[in-house]
Amino acid sequence: MNFELHLCPCCAAHLRVPQSLNAMRCNNCDAELLMLNEGGVRGLALLPNVDHIVPYSDPRQRSDNVAFDARELLESRRLLILEDAQRKHSRWVGLFFGCLILLIGTATAGAIGANTVLHGDAANIQAGAAFFLLALTFAPLIAYTAVYFHGRAQLVRASVRRWL
Repeated sequence: MNFELHLCPCCAAHLRVPQSLNAMRCNNCDAELLMLNEGGVRGLALLPNVDHIVPYSDPRQRSDNVAFDARELLESRRLLILEDAQRKHSRWVGLFFGCLILLIGTATAGAIGANTVLHGDAANIQAGAAFFLLALTFAPLIAYTAVYFHGRAQLVRASVRRWL
């Protein structure tokens, strides 16, 4: 059996790969690898790890006698990764904008409470002071939460940049 020498694209381990092999796992880092053959160049490509693979969506699981296509498998995994990232990004951005709306409402309530304390009659001073103090307490917490959600959305976007 003839072996070709390749490097793992994930951990750079030296691998001896038979010419007839299409998909494999690295012995060193356990990364799932594909053998791509395009334009006369043969090499290993890292197959993205997907947590929720749809049954029978993998081209290797088809019942018809179609030849294995590594590029098709790589493209199907890449699309699954991008769809999952888009869903996560939309969720984090939605939570970020929800926090911004809540922050605007809290700041408005605090401003109305401060205006009531400064220019209102003596009967409404306690309610105005309570609104102002609650806004002063909760505005930084809401702002911190909004910044956290924004950071998570940016992290999701950065994590899939290599698959775009």
